[in-house]
Amino acid sequence: MTRRVVAFALVAAVLSGCASEPDPEPVALVPPGVDDVSDSIVRIVGFGCGAPALGSGFAVEAHLIVTSGHLVTGRDPDSLGVVRPSGEEAPALLVAFDPDLDLAVLRVDEIAFTPVALRTDVAAADGVAMAVKAENDVVPIEFTVDRPVNVNWDGVFRDTESQFHGLQLLADIERGDSGSGLFVSATDVIGLVHSTSRNVPGRGYAVSGRQISEYLETVDPTTEQVAERCA
Repeated sequence: MTRRVVAFALVAAVLSGCASEPDPEPVALVPPGVDDVSDSIVRIVGFGCGAPALGSGFAVEAHLIVTSGHLVTGRDPDSLGVVRPSGEEAPALLVAFDPDLDLAVLRVDEIAFTPVALRTDVAAADGVAMAVKAENDVVPIEFTVDRPVNVNWDGVFRDTESQFHGLQLLADIERGDSGSGLFVSATDVIGLVHSTSRNVPGRGYAVSGRQISEYLETVDPTTEQVAERCA
């Protein structure tokens, strides 16, 4: 493949405190405005398990959207779709789901998006997470990357010992922010909002751009997947 019931931001269970490399210098990038990225972001829609999906996603190819895995679990495949900030809606097909990484990929054939560039070399930066909320309002959430971390948790279904490469954030992550892309420029994304801290206000966690990039290498966008089990 070329590069490019839970209805809220999950709470990470246990986190390792070790950065994977020495503290880097902050990256000199300019966080974008909403209009700069509106062609790259979506709100995820889907029904099942007694509640609608509440979260966002972003384009990694013209017809592929990356989002949080827990947003697609137990959803009726016929109800899965995406909505752009403009209000344009289209059906989506689930083509990848990983409960350990909390990642999912949707294929949207009826709309072409502007894909982002996934940065795998950024470990310290300021930016904005772009959350597409109800009524398709886009809420920019300012964040600072505190450090890279390995996130240890119990998976989407809370029954495994899982780990992924992530980023510890200083950010006010709230209900419905899952899947939001961490933009450090109009074209560059360094991760995807995963969870909020259980014990520390103003702290959140993201799946890193490196982990997303590695996962995308395993995805076959031509094959439909299922995530029937409710989380």
